[in-house]
Amino acid sequence: MSSIPNASFIFEGKANAPVLVLANSLAAAPEMWDAQAKILTENFRVLRYSYRGHGKTPAIGDEANIETLRQDLLALLDQLNIQKFTFVGLSLGAMLGVYLAAKNPERVNALVAANFRPFQVDATKEQWDQRIEAVRANGIEAIVNGTADRWLSEDFRKANPTIDQQVRQMISRTSSDGFMACAKAVRDYDARPFLKEVHCPVLLIAGSGDMAAPTSEYPLMQSSIPKNEYLLLQAAHISNIECEKEFTAAVLKFLK
Repeated sequence: MSSIPNASFIFEGKANAPVLVLANSLAAAPEMWDAQAKILTENFRVLRYSYRGHGKTPAIGDEANIETLRQDLLALLDQLNIQKFTFVGLSLGAMLGVYLAAKNPERVNALVAANFRPFQVDATKEQWDQRIEAVRANGIEAIVNGTADRWLSEDFRKANPTIDQQVRQMISRTSSDGFMACAKAVRDYDARPFLKEVHCPVLLIAGSGDMAAPTSEYPLMQSSIPKNEYLLLQAAHISNIECEKEFTAAVLKFLK
């Protein structure tokens, strides 16, 4: 793991290969992509990094929005001399990927956007406010179990208790300020004004049991993004872990 000057990241894979950026969900760290990175580094230079206040990246207060997170990533990419890249994001990472593809079309070759909502409704905004206030009052531990229970289906968690525990530990290592800042970015996100500006090829991935980003959210994106494909996996929210092989195979097929 290296750091410049604020963002913590892992950059690995074949020298001179095309660059692939993997972007985490809120309250996650680069290890959420361990299974994918093992495969993808055979064909790409893979960049995994942590948002502000996540992993080993220091927090910068408790306020952020999607533009803040775009600027954070662009600063890291510029320092690594990465001009063009393909982007794979899940949840908050997918939100960032869609925004980046719309605002920096000259840099994003293709996009995989998994398990995300294009915008929040009043009920989900209220849920985010409640989580933010719970963390402000009681620290990150206040939301660890509720988050982990939504991330992976109950059957998968029962069958894979070690993975379940690793996920809970990963969430618990997120700083309170980092969670609150990035949770505000999720709460306030609205892709509707710029979905039609995403002109690179896009693979949209949904989870059949994803309560955080239900399949009912996807028709809007399918009808708005000019070049897209859609894949439904039998998973909850963190589909790249729950359907590891299918997710990785779909990404490889799409990128080829």
